[in-house]
Amino acid sequence: MEKREKILNAALELIIRRGLQHTPMSQIADKAGVGMGSVYKRFKNKEDIVNGIYVKIKTEEAALIFVNYDKRNSVYDTFYDVYGRMIDYFLQNPLKFNFISQYAFSPIIEKTTQKEAMARFYSFDEMYARGLEQGLFKDLASSHLTYFVFGSICSWLKCASELQLTVNPEMKAQFLQMAWDSIKK
Repeated sequence: MEKREKILNAALELIIRRGLQHTPMSQIADKAGVGMGSVYKRFKNKEDIVNGIYVKIKTEEAALIFVNYDKRNSVYDTFYDVYGRMIDYFLQNPLKFNFISQYAFSPIIEKTTQKEAMARFYSFDEMYARGLEQGLFKDLASSHLTYFVFGSICSWLKCASELQLTVNPEMKAQFLQMAWDSIKK
């Protein structure tokens, strides 16, 4: 694993477990097994590391959830596939989920970082645009539909995690149906 990846992985774990304010750069370097010079050679400061973690997670997430994306599939099937994969990704990666739920809309994430990371998610806009053309969804912009469903999923998974609820396939299917029902016409 290259040093940049080691630093990002170490920082992710420390920031989620200890908080950003309680994670000095020296601890990140120690956990990553690299020197301070290696950290500062790759990142300006902790905020730069947070932005790097964000892009890394969103890149990984997009690659997983859109792996089967096909415009020829129905909007309904696409919705279930991509959001089902998103739920699975977050359940299988609790540190990454906690990071995204804490920092997705944080001012620490720079506008250029947000734009770079979210460029991988334009398939959502395309899916919602098809659904709007077909009269499937409430008359809202694609971005509003995307963020409503994303926010619902994050809130539900955060509550499930905090309350130590098991998310089984039946519960996941029921939640996906509720998310679909909440935005359909």
